Amino acid sequence: MSVHLPSRALIGRPLPGAQTEPELPWESVHPVVEPQIRADGTHVWPFNPGFPVDVRCFSFLRKRNFRLTRHNYLELLYVHSGEVRYQIQDREFVAHEGDLIVINGVMYHRLSELLQSPFRAVVLYFLPDVLLGSDGSGSDVQYLMPFLLQGSQFPNLIPRRTSVPLKIFTLIDKIRNELPAASDRARLTARTYLEMILILLINHYKDHMAVANAFGQRERTIERMQPLFEYVDTHYPQPIALSTATSIVGMSKTHFMRTFKRLTGQPFEMYLNHFRIAKAQALLATTDKSISEIGEEVGFCDQSYFGLVFRRLVHLTPRDYRKSLPLE
Repeated sequence: MSVHLPSRALIGRPLPGAQTEPELPWESVHPVVEPQIRADGTHVWPFNPGFPVDVRCFSFLRKRNFRLTRHNYLELLYVHSGEVRYQIQDREFVAHEGDLIVINGVMYHRLSELLQSPFRAVVLYFLPDVLLGSDGSGSDVQYLMPFLLQGSQFPNLIPRRTSVPLKIFTLIDKIRNELPAASDRARLTARTYLEMILILLINHYKDHMAVANAFGQRERTIERMQPLFEYVDTHYPQPIALSTATSIVGMSKTHFMRTFKRLTGQPFEMYLNHFRIAKAQALLATTDKSISEIGEEVGFCDQSYFGLVFRRLVHLTPRDYRKSLPLE
C-alpha cells in the first residue's frame, strides 16, 4: 500500500513572528487516568460510544509513581515539552520534545521516569472500531498495520528529526478541534484526519528494515483474505459459517483461525460481530427503524443475543446508544 498525503497536510513549525496557536487545554494526568486503572493494570478509557476517538493534553508531575498499564485502545503520544524515559514491556527508551510514541496498548507500558520538566504530552486515543464497518475491503486492517505489527523489536519511538511527529501532531490537533464530533460532518472530518495520520505511520514504517518483511507478508495475507472481506460486506445479514470462510480463502480451519487472528487481532466470529454492530450503530444513528428491525437487518435473528453482543462491544444497550446520540 503506497499512499501519499496532499502537500497542504505537511505543515511545519510556524515561522518566527507568525501568529501562534491558542494555548492547549492542559490538565494533570493523574486525577484523570489513575481512577480508571483497574487492579490488573487495565486502563479503561470512557470513549463516546458513537465515536470512540479522544484527544487529551496532559501535564505530568515529577514525583509520582507511574504504573504499568495496558488497554484495548490504540494510542499516539506526542511529547510537547520535556523529556521522559518510557517503558514498553522490558524495553526502555528516552523520548524528547517533538518525538512521537506509537503504542498498541496490548503490551504493558508506562512513563518510567521524568527526566526534564515540565513534561507535557498530547495523546490521541482511539478504538479500531472507528475504522471498522465502513466497507468490507479490509482497509481498516491496512490502516492499523503499524499497531498490529508491534513486537519486542518494534521501534515505538519516532524521532522529531524525521518530521513525522510534527505532521501527526498537527493532524491530532485538527481532530481535537472536531471533538466531540456531534455531527456527521465532524465525524467524517475527524475520521479523515485519523486516516491521514495512519497513512503517515504506514509510510514511515514501511521502509524500516526491521519490519519491511512483516509488512510484505501482511499485505500478501490481506490480498488472500480480500475475497472474504468482500463476501462479508455483501452477506453479513446472513449466517456466515466458519466453513464458508475457510472455503472462500482456501485454508484449513486451523490455518485460517490462526492467520485471521494474527491479521486482524481478533477471531473471525468476533470480527464479524464487530462489523455487524458497526452497521447497527449506523442504522440507529441515521434511521427511525426499531431496534428489533435493525438487529435482524444486520444479521441477528435472536434479539436477546443482538442486545448482548451490542452491549458487550459498545458498553451500552442499543436503546441507550440511540439516546446518547446528539440531536442534529
